[in-house]
Amino acid sequence: MRGNYRKQQGLSLGEIREVAARFPRAAVTGPAAAIVMGLPTLGWVEAVDLRYLSGAKPGKQPKDPRVVYRGGSMRQDLVQERNGVRTAHPIQVLFDIYRYYGRLDALVPIEHLRYHCQVTQEALMDSAKSVLPRANGIRGFEGLVGWSAGTSQSALETIGRDTVLRAEIPEAHTFEFQVEVVFEDIFAQQRFASVDMMINGWLAVEFDGRIKSDGTYGDGVTVLLNQLDRQHEIQALGFSVVRAGWRDVVSGKLVRDLRRMLRARREAA
Repeated sequence: MRGNYRKQQGLSLGEIREVAARFPRAAVTGPAAAIVMGLPTLGWVEAVDLRYLSGAKPGKQPKDPRVVYRGGSMRQDLVQERNGVRTAHPIQVLFDIYRYYGRLDALVPIEHLRYHCQVTQEALMDSAKSVLPRANGIRGFEGLVGWSAGTSQSALETIGRDTVLRAEIPEAHTFEFQVEVVFEDIFAQQRFASVDMMINGWLAVEFDGRIKSDGTYGDGVTVLLNQLDRQHEIQALGFSVVRAGWRDVVSGKLVRDLRRMLRARREAA
């Protein structure tokens, strides 16, 4: 899972380009195509999925373990070129990720498109209906598009949101995402903070991936201190704050913590 520590980090863009160049009659799809398009993937990309163009015959299965043939051909007019690589249409790429890798693997790039590229749910659905064949899994894929949100800024937020909502916690009645909270800093200056998830109007959830401490947003220690200062100010307003990383989400700890805090609040009322 991207965001966790792993020695093997999958294929690079250069390696994907090198593999694709050996198959000029095919288009890259799946997670490898997502990398080419600049989209995030849930797991490291370890193979290049290929779809052959209409009229082209795949021939023998290549011995290269990094290459996977997918059934069905591609219409020439739906093939695009990104970063020097011939790829399937974006909606076909997302659908193939859903079919061959799973719903969460597809949900990550879908929600990235919705938040960072401002692609609407309606646009994705229209594209699916006009481009995709009526193949097995299409209804599930359209359902996933309908389930997706345009508020997740990272893969961790996508998985965290999905995990919490699907847990169906009885005490959780309302969910809000990217909620703006106004507070004053130590210099009495008005500040604004965006909380990743707010449950029942008082329980704030912040998702902390490695990107917040790896230097992307500046010195890791400074970023951490700023986060703690912001958390204290939010708590001073009467909110409870839960911070969660990849391990907390995947292990189920986040859901257990939320259940415990919500139950305690109900019993104390």
